[in-house]
Amino acid sequence: MKHSLRSTVHAAAVAVATLATAQASAEVFVDVGVNASSVEADIVTLPHTTTSSAGLHLGAGVRRELENGSIGVRLELEDIDGDLLLAVRALDYRRHLSDRWSWTAFAGAARLDLATPAYGFYLGAGVERKELWPRWNLGIDLHYGDKLARDNLLPSDPQGSGPDNFYDVTGLAVYLTRRF
Repeated sequence: MKHSLRSTVHAAAVAVATLATAQASAEVFVDVGVNASSVEADIVTLPHTTTSSAGLHLGAGVRRELENGSIGVRLELEDIDGDLLLAVRALDYRRHLSDRWSWTAFAGAARLDLATPAYGFYLGAGVERKELWPRWNLGIDLHYGDKLARDNLLPSDPQGSGPDNFYDVTGLAVYLTRRF
């Protein structure tokens, strides 16, 4: 794991542990599932390319219940064609539609781990089937990493009219959530 990724994961783990204390009265949860993603690359001097792949989806977060929903934060890791997508849902909102169903919306930031990392905005929405089994939910999310920017710093990078390459990541994740 690279140093900056290790620092980010460590900071997220500390935040989750801090919020998981009894005084915070937050619900801690983990996600495990799969994703299908498409990456559109806009690389300087090269034509647009699009690749598709499927991979593992992992997540961990905390949330606090509101009157008709919940609000929280979540850290997600996804394997996208052998590259790691690290996403932080800085605002992770869930609105209860019934005892069994809710919809979700989220916004935050993402990092795609390429030769040099690409950073950008991350947002999405989904549906959740609550209490599939006791303490287990089923989630389906559409997410989008918008113009994740990667600096052309390496000698092997294409040189041209701009200093950055851009990547749009569109994905669908299906996962089980275990609440603690």
